[in-house]
Amino acid sequence: MGRRVLFLILVFFWASGGARPVTLRMVGPEDVNGAWAEIIRRFEARHPQIRIQYLSGPWSTDDRQNMYIRSFLSGDPFEIVYMDVTWTAKFAARGWLLPLDRWLSPREARAFFPGALKAGYYRGHLYRLPVTTDVGVLYWRRDLLPYPPRTWKELEDLCRRYAHPPGLYCLVFQGMQYEGLTCNFLEFLWGAGGRVFDPRGRPALNSPAGLWTLNFLKHLVKDGLSPRAVLSFQEQHSLEFFLQGRALFMRNWPYAWRIINRKGSPLRGKVGLAPLPTRKGHLSAGTLGGWGLGIARGTKAPETALAFIKFATSAEAQKILHLRRGWLPARRDLFQDPDLLRQSPYLQDLAPLLERARPRPVHPAYPRISDTLQKHASAVLAGVESPREALTALSRTLKFIVEEPETGLAKRLFLDYELRKTLKNTLFFGLVSVFLEFALGLFLALLLYAPFPGRTWVRLSVLIPWALPTAVMALSWQWMLNNPFGVINDLLVRAGVLAHPVDWLASPRGAMWSAILADVWKTTPFVVLILLAGLYSVPRELKESLAVDGAGPVKRFFYLDLPLLLPFLRVALIFRLLQALGIFDLIWVLTRGGPADGTRTLCLYLYDLAFRYDDLGYALFLTALFFLALIGLSFLIVRLTTLEYERRR
Repeated sequence: MGRRVLFLILVFFWASGGARPVTLRMVGPEDVNGAWAEIIRRFEARHPQIRIQYLSGPWSTDDRQNMYIRSFLSGDPFEIVYMDVTWTAKFAARGWLLPLDRWLSPREARAFFPGALKAGYYRGHLYRLPVTTDVGVLYWRRDLLPYPPRTWKELEDLCRRYAHPPGLYCLVFQGMQYEGLTCNFLEFLWGAGGRVFDPRGRPALNSPAGLWTLNFLKHLVKDGLSPRAVLSFQEQHSLEFFLQGRALFMRNWPYAWRIINRKGSPLRGKVGLAPLPTRKGHLSAGTLGGWGLGIARGTKAPETALAFIKFATSAEAQKILHLRRGWLPARRDLFQDPDLLRQSPYLQDLAPLLERARPRPVHPAYPRISDTLQKHASAVLAGVESPREALTALSRTLKFIVEEPETGLAKRLFLDYELRKTLKNTLFFGLVSVFLEFALGLFLALLLYAPFPGRTWVRLSVLIPWALPTAVMALSWQWMLNNPFGVINDLLVRAGVLAHPVDWLASPRGAMWSAILADVWKTTPFVVLILLAGLYSVPRELKESLAVDGAGPVKRFFYLDLPLLLPFLRVALIFRLLQALGIFDLIWVLTRGGPADGTRTLCLYLYDLAFRYDDLGYALFLTALFFLALIGLSFLIVRLTTLEYERRR
């Protein structure tokens, strides 16, 4: 009897909810202000058998994309895929996503902005529902200007009347060689009636609109409508320049509106929002941004994942994301919501811009397409290529990317122009920086070896640059070298060394020497430490013996110190050359390889091949060759720096 009662109790417990809940995982940035936590809490309260695990990934979009890719390749993917607008085609082409078409009715589809929804399609199937959206807009000084321009001609006319550079420029935008430059380039192109690909997927840049776009970019910088410093500007740099009252117009994203109008801002209430200008006779279109949700193929409970996605893309959830994070909703009706308009009245100005927002080219090879656009647009801005040369190279490269010819690895090695350029940059950076570090390091080691008051504290201060994280140090150098608000320009101008600020990061040569300067400052202490240890290993008796024989400091250095320092020099040289030739983090943070690929090193190229272009086979092939070359270089250094008496030992 007792066993039967126990069995009935267990059956009742299982039937009444004792079953194990389904857990679904997703990766996103840090959940600042708990917006996603609130959405998940409300969803789980309505679906007690479903648990959503939100994993905080890195802030870098590329790093989070790599987390998803690794999960797909491992066979245990994150069930809910939180995607940027540019990921859809890449993930769908690899078969990593489930199509959502059959779960979305036409009425539900009409609730979203058309561009935001279109970005989730690949080859006629929907793989991503939009959660947030974004669009490039024009900010204008309504306290200084009578009206916003509708065309680029009107903008130039206004600037001729009201701008007076270098105190007040016409326009600032994102001109650094990174994804932001692609967005800016596309907006100029679309506003001229051009496109990257035609409806059949063939490259269509080689057109009058494409040529006008590159000519206009050149005109902006060459003729002083924009400061040359835009070649090193990302969003935050453009915004800082604009907040200082240094420009009449700024191209940026809607997030800047809150910063411009917050309490204490010098431009609060003085700025308006407008569509981006166009050429006469063409329609304005801002680049679409934003995030959405999809379902990983292989998810055991796709209907359960869909339930969460439908809730996360609902008006209730998107309202939470805007009120707590400021992210723009992807649903049209929320731009008329009284609660949102009370907090963000600018939403009513953004709604028509989002209706016309256009996604970036939907193609599995989009990262490579974007890099190609960035590189040549940056080259035109820097004056390295003419607009005609850049357009020809762009068209040829895009055709190669789209057609993807089958080329053997060995043959590709000799045809790869990007590889030759990155090798040249890598060798120049490595050899020059290591030479300067050893020259300066030897001098400082000898200086710190000599006794003087406070020597211990000086030694400790010399080591500080080496102790700092490279990424933090590189970001600091990026701001210090920036024009116009960098401290280095300010100090040099005040000291009378410079007559006017210099755009250190706005040219390939200037950016390369800036990277070398940052690397020398960072890693010279390592050389000093090794050589200082070597100086202390020189026997005191030998020094005293040479002094008795009448040898001066110079002779003692060349005939005693230097030969005995050779093993330490060898170790330091091998370590520093390997590190310098394999440089990645400093260049990535400081310049992203730009401008015009002027600082793109081999490791940046390998990273792009493996993690952005999905060309893993070629990346591994080049990595193996690079590894063998470094081994050979190490043996060569050991051979050349080993004296005869050491070999006999």
